Amino acid sequence: MRRLFFLSLFLILGFSTTSIAQTSVDSVHRKVIGKPVIVTGFPATEGKTPAPIDRYDRSTLDPRTTIQDVPQLIATNPSATVYSYNGTETGYSFVSIRGFDQRRLSILVNGIPQNDPEDHNVYWIDMPDLSASTGTLTVERGAGAAFYGPPAIGGSINVETTPNAIRQISFSGGYGSYNTQKYSATLNSGIIDDKYLITARLSQLSTDGYRNFSFVNLNSYYISASRFDSLFSLQANFYGGPISDGLNYYGVFPTVPNGPELTDPVLRKVNLSEQLTYQRRPEEREDFFQPHYELLATWNPSSSIKVSNAIFYIHGSGQFDFDGTWVKPFTGYSHTEYYCLTPQYGARYGFTGLPISDSTLGNELVRAYVAGDQIGWLPRVEVEHENGTFTAGAELRRYRSTHWGKLLSAAQMPVDLPGDYHFYEYNGGKDVIAGYLSDALSLSTPLSALASLQVVSDRYLFYNQKPFYVDSGMSTATGTSVGWKSYDFTVPLLFVNPRLGVNYAFEKASIFASVAYTSREPVLTDYYNPDFLHEPNFARTADGGYDFSNPNIKPEHLLDLELGARSSILQNAAINDLSLSVNGYYMGFRDEIIKTGRTDHYGSSIVANADKSLHYGLETSIDARFADWISLALTFTASHNEITQFSKYSDTISVNGKVPIGFPSTTGGLMLMLAPAAGFNIAITGRYVGAFYGDIFNSDLYKNAAYVLFNGSASYKLAKVLGLSYLQFKITANNLTNVLYTSYVEKDLGFFVGAPFNLFGQIEIGL
Repeated sequence: MRRLFFLSLFLILGFSTTSIAQTSVDSVHRKVIGKPVIVTGFPATEGKTPAPIDRYDRSTLDPRTTIQDVPQLIATNPSATVYSYNGTETGYSFVSIRGFDQRRLSILVNGIPQNDPEDHNVYWIDMPDLSASTGTLTVERGAGAAFYGPPAIGGSINVETTPNAIRQISFSGGYGSYNTQKYSATLNSGIIDDKYLITARLSQLSTDGYRNFSFVNLNSYYISASRFDSLFSLQANFYGGPISDGLNYYGVFPTVPNGPELTDPVLRKVNLSEQLTYQRRPEEREDFFQPHYELLATWNPSSSIKVSNAIFYIHGSGQFDFDGTWVKPFTGYSHTEYYCLTPQYGARYGFTGLPISDSTLGNELVRAYVAGDQIGWLPRVEVEHENGTFTAGAELRRYRSTHWGKLLSAAQMPVDLPGDYHFYEYNGGKDVIAGYLSDALSLSTPLSALASLQVVSDRYLFYNQKPFYVDSGMSTATGTSVGWKSYDFTVPLLFVNPRLGVNYAFEKASIFASVAYTSREPVLTDYYNPDFLHEPNFARTADGGYDFSNPNIKPEHLLDLELGARSSILQNAAINDLSLSVNGYYMGFRDEIIKTGRTDHYGSSIVANADKSLHYGLETSIDARFADWISLALTFTASHNEITQFSKYSDTISVNGKVPIGFPSTTGGLMLMLAPAAGFNIAITGRYVGAFYGDIFNSDLYKNAAYVLFNGSASYKLAKVLGLSYLQFKITANNLTNVLYTSYVEKDLGFFVGAPFNLFGQIEIGL
């Protein structure tokens, strides 16, 4: 019924626009593409900005886009690595740049920050089918120039959902391995009255996943409405959709290095829950919905001044229901203590308490709920002056969240337990006030410079915690007094992030250099993880309390030096263009936030500050275009990543000189694009990821072996056929060599396996 509703809605919308006069498509493209409506805090431009930058437009993305999440589209980018929980390219996907995971990247959509304010992660699954609406992807490596959102450590990614100015209605459907299905409908109104443009897209994507119990169901919408005037333009974007998925945020755990759990075709698909003492239950799943609302405006009061504003609102809410039988071995607390069912809680909240016991309550099923509201305003003004462009902007964001946990069922539960009883509950929040100044200067004909300064004031909030009881046994273990506890604190943070870069342009080449100093805060649960029975991570006071003005976890500070060159080095009859890019980087850290290999029960990494650490490397790219129908891009990165001082560990187990978790020393990428005939496109992508470690001691048991992976895709588009505007066929084939590889490892998370050879085919018709 949902699919029929989608199709009916689009037919109605489509026929309602067929009588609208169509203006020149070329003129619309000049207006829409030449002067984008979107407001962006990501002004990086390849060849002009003194930084290593790569940009992918729709012509590069479309031939290989079917069901992939955004991270998969940039997997061949220099220094990039990707992985997913369920082993496919759909669902929970993750990207790292230079080994820094997406918690330490700045990720934006249309210039609007997407990193979660509390945990810094980016949940691509909550932006379903975003790839299908992506017009341009821009990737900048290093301490980036993204002025909005958290300061970039490893790099910045901006997704632009560029409007489509061609009037068109299309429908598509596809099927592939692991019962993967996708259905979508798209409406582009075309230009209306030479002022208005509407784009809408509905899609439904589902898969059983490669791993056991790793299904994904994604329903999505994307609606964009724009108005263009000579001096003013306005764009409203709405996107999101309800999602559900099986829980598979733990990987596979081998008993010996490269054991059968990783290499056996059956064992490598096993979900952790199957290794526990119960049968996997259908109730174990996640349900979430995170709609995005964006209003983007640009005003040109004069030829030299542009004023931009972005206002956005993001609301997310949902829960995941999971097994809760692991409490005693994982936390050391009895199940009645952990789920707050002891007589003390019974007396306080009106139910019959259960005695403290080391045994489980029997097949516990737990619900974790989270809801968050974020609102923001991103103003910006650009002034062209005699020697360049001066930019000033600000960021105002407010985020508030609610978290609670509930024991849904167990073999032993108080019969009079209230139905709305939460064993933990609290509110979190974050306020961001930031401003920046930037000046792009033309110092002479070949020499330009970019100087910028960002000042960021953050404030974490933790409040309204439901009181919990500390008994004598817990008091002995934690060093706190017996009785009811509840914490309320704020953590203010202030950062000043300067950056200076120069670019020198030759006739067919340019060189650049930049220096940047960047600081970034820990996530909220690094300060306190209340749903895990952790003590607050703050210095203790003389009376046994906590000094909330003195957290044990500190912000990380980075000095980033970049030196690079770009050049078009050859043009002849056989090669239209051959260009080379080389970039060297040096990243020195103080108090780098390092993964320890341990995780909480939700799979989130537990971290600590390394006193000093060092990352440096060399990134190279070669791009060649042969004739008009074939192009080849090759990338390679060699790097050195080292913990130089980590005082958290004693001399007997020193990790000085070790490689941090998740940092391969070598990576490589390949992208071959072929267009042998009109409407026919072929893409072959390949990536090489060198070995890396999943524990801080660099043990062989947690070493992810190097791997090489090739994917292929082909699309064929026929115009004006069978009375249709067009008919297009697409097929993607992943893991062409059918290797059994693992793409990520972390000690307490396990190894995440990649799917063997798999296919997806899609047919699209345009009316």
